[in-house]
Amino acid sequence: MKKLQLDAIAFLLIIVVLGIGNFININKPEVSEIENRALKQKPELKMSSIIDGSYFRDYTEYYSDTFILRDKLLKISSDIQQALFIRDTDVKIIVSDKSKEYINEPEATDDKNNTDTRNTPEENTTEPVSTPDFTSSPEPTEKPYNEADGVGYWLVIDGKAVELFKFNKDNFDFYANVLNECNEKLGGKMPIYSLIAPTNSEFVELRKHAGITDSQNNATAYLNSKFNDGITAVNVYDVLNEHKEEYIYFGSDHHWTALGAYYAYTAFMKTKGEEPVPLEEYKTVEIDNFLGSTYAKTRDKSIEKNPDTIYAYLPFVDYKYEKYRFYQLSEVDIIDMKYADTKLDKYLVFLSAGDGTWAKISTENKNGKKLLVIKDSYGNSFVPFLLPHYEEIYVIDPRFYDFNTSEKNVVDFIEAKDVNEVLFVNYMENVNYRDFMLSLERLINNEDGE
Repeated sequence: MKKLQLDAIAFLLIIVVLGIGNFININKPEVSEIENRALKQKPELKMSSIIDGSYFRDYTEYYSDTFILRDKLLKISSDIQQALFIRDTDVKIIVSDKSKEYINEPEATDDKNNTDTRNTPEENTTEPVSTPDFTSSPEPTEKPYNEADGVGYWLVIDGKAVELFKFNKDNFDFYANVLNECNEKLGGKMPIYSLIAPTNSEFVELRKHAGITDSQNNATAYLNSKFNDGITAVNVYDVLNEHKEEYIYFGSDHHWTALGAYYAYTAFMKTKGEEPVPLEEYKTVEIDNFLGSTYAKTRDKSIEKNPDTIYAYLPFVDYKYEKYRFYQLSEVDIIDMKYADTKLDKYLVFLSAGDGTWAKISTENKNGKKLLVIKDSYGNSFVPFLLPHYEEIYVIDPRFYDFNTSEKNVVDFIEAKDVNEVLFVNYMENVNYRDFMLSLERLINNEDGE
């Protein structure tokens, strides 16, 4: 009994000491490197926020986010979990709560017949034991969209993190409706293309884990069937499947590599009836020791031991890349090497993070072709390949668009910039995630800038 009392007193003393240390610590971190996200900042004390209770909620989150030695404690916790993990298998499922993160075929099929035997959108009956419940649809929220919001499911296998996919019919219908609305508002005046990037689970051999992830190829086929005339779907599945043994996806990050993006670009050119530029014409830069977003989510030791390499292909066309963040203009590089020495953010070398309110790329071409790319971060490594084909390329990420500008929506923007083609480039989990689509819908339908 006495020992129990001493333990309780010791525990309370530790809590008190840490609490005092946290209170007097004035150097609060703004970013968690271990989680790869921005931390909650101290809320402003307002009477309105006290009355509605938001101040106390925000302060609690701020206190938790900036607690002294927080990242070190998280790392210790992760190491303990890794050590206690039962290692009778090389596979584990990790559920990631994405709501606070910074900057969304079971078994490989026989190449000979290329038959997709996985769950189809219309018939999705396999529910393997010990896998997470994917049945609930994500609900829209009022908070600003963040690509990593929601709950994600990751299969860690052979030193790679594989993002699992579960088809949600309502979300895919919503995506189709949003693009159809865009086509209707533009009155069929220009071609509109939809390019959906699959996640790596579509091409990784999952051996005995049949049914753990739905077919993204079938989901994309369902989506394409819902598009009205005037919207052309770009088939990237076939070319990626053809090259699936190559380095087209990262193992420690949820994005495709620039090589995967290049193959998708060739599919886009094929859809347009144009010749892609051979990859050999590009000069390549190499960035080693990349541990990206999925490593930040899982903190898995097997992933840590297998860091990725980024191969970036430098544009050979003369260009000027102007990125607008609200009313601030900066001229930056398409491949921005200032991010190459970061720990978890090396992917931001593409499009200089691609997080502008909007951006404009002017090239040496004088062919009158002006393209608007509406994209998520998968588009960052894709857009650089478009430079040889267009005079001007405009880029919008709907999550970051400033509706207080003179162009309140995408139609206003297209008319103001004299755009004559539109391309949507988004990855599968954002199509499947309603909050991202709400931001895209607002970009298309917003009238008053509010």
